[in-house]
Amino acid sequence: MRRIYWLIVSLVLSAPLHAQLLVSTDWLQAHRFEKRTVIVEIGDRASYDAQHIAGARFVALNDLLIERNGIPNELPEIAALERTFAAAGVGNRDRIILYSRDVIAASRAFFTLDYLGHGDSTSLLDGGFAKWTAENRAVEAGAPLLVAKNSDFEARPRAATIARLKAMEVLVDCLPVLDGSWAIVDARSPEQFSGADPGTGIKRGGHIQGALNVPWNENLTSSAAPVFRSRDELEALYGDAGVAGKASVVVYCRTGMQASVNYFVLRYLGRDVALYDASYFEWSRGPHPQTSAGREDIGR
Repeated sequence: MRRIYWLIVSLVLSAPLHAQLLVSTDWLQAHRFEKRTVIVEIGDRASYDAQHIAGARFVALNDLLIERNGIPNELPEIAALERTFAAAGVGNRDRIILYSRDVIAASRAFFTLDYLGHGDSTSLLDGGFAKWTAENRAVEAGAPLLVAKNSDFEARPRAATIARLKAMEVLVDCLPVLDGSWAIVDARSPEQFSGADPGTGIKRGGHIQGALNVPWNENLTSSAAPVFRSRDELEALYGDAGVAGKASVVVYCRTGMQASVNYFVLRYLGRDVALYDASYFEWSRGPHPQTSAGREDIGR
C-alpha cells in the first residue's frame, strides 16, 4: 500500500493542466508567426521534405523511440531526447505546437515532452496535417525558410508520467479496494482487449486484470481526419467505460504507442494520468494476473 500511496502523491503533485493543450487550425493560423511559437512535425523525413506546414521544424518519430530489454517503443535516455529537441530548435521558453500525419505519432511526442517537463507549453494541432492541407493553408517543401539552430532545450523530468512494472503489480493487487479512485485503461481495440484477435509478439492475449477498454481511435471523430471529440463527448466516453469522474488513470496498450492518444486526452481533460510505457508487451511476459482468451495479441 505504501507504493500506491507515493504513486498517488506523485500524480497529485504533477504539473497543472495547460489551458490550451489542443489548438485549432484557425488558432495556429493566427499565432504561427509569434516569436515563441514553434511548430514541429513528427514523422518521417521523406514526407516532411515533400510537404509540411510552412515554417515547421522536424523531429523523426524514430528518434523518440528505442528498444530496451527486448521491448520496442521505449523512451530513449533523457540526454538523447534533449539533443533531439535542441537540434530541432525547440527552446525552454517556446510554445510548442505538434502535428503529424498520424495522430499516434503526435500524441507520443506530447507524452515525451510531458515526461521531459514541457507538457504545459505543448499543444497538439487538432486535425493535424490532413485538416491543415484540406483547408488550403500555407505549406512548403524541403527545408524551412528559417533554418532551426540548436536551442537551449533542457529536460525537467516528471517521473509521475510513467508507471513502471513494480507500480503496476501493486496497483493491480490493490485495485479492488481503491473504490474507483484509480483506473487502468487499455487503449487497444475490443478484439485485442478480449484476446479474440490473433497476432504475434505477445505470449498471451487478453488484458491486464481489472483494466477497462477505451480504444484509442474512439477519442476521435474519425481516424481518417484526426479531430478529437468535444470535451463533453470525451468525458462521457471514459465515464461510460467505467472510469470514475475523479479517478487517477494509468493507460497502456501493446507497446505504449496507441495509449499515448488516451494519455493526451486525459491530460486535456485535466486528469491525473500515467502511461505504462512497456505495456502489455512486458506484462504478458511475467506471471501476472490478466483476463485472457488464450490468444496472441497485435497492435502498437
